[in-house]
Amino acid sequence: MRQVTIADFKIQTTIVVQWGEMDAYQHVNNVNYVRWGETARVDYFRAMGFIINQEPKKMLYAPILGFQSVKYIAPVVYPDTIVIGTKTDAIKDDRFVLKSYFFSTQQNRLVAIQTHEVVIVDYNKQQKIAIPQAILDEIHQIED
Repeated sequence: MRQVTIADFKIQTTIVVQWGEMDAYQHVNNVNYVRWGETARVDYFRAMGFIINQEPKKMLYAPILGFQSVKYIAPVVYPDTIVIGTKTDAIKDDRFVLKSYFFSTQQNRLVAIQTHEVVIVDYNKQQKIAIPQAILDEIHQIED
């Protein structure tokens, strides 16, 4: 099986590790991976054409995080730069699953993988809906 590299991703996010992100164990605290993953997820949403910070009443629907998990592979320390590649891993009737792969430029390796399960919410009805065809089209345009 071929190893995943950052070149495998059309959507990439670069994060410069800050000194203050390290914890008492002298490595980046795990909560920062969640924050970095959120930035990567928003970059993916923007590539799909979603306008971030738009007033909800003006949107028909929007992507909302329904579940997330992070697999930590290797610790990161300051100074470093993390490049995150994000792609759609699965599409289901009521959600799509993004995977973000965190690569350390200092270590030249994969250091974490985040899974984001994204549901689509109809803001007017305040409920989850099936994935609209327009979103499926955007995903396919990014991934194909």
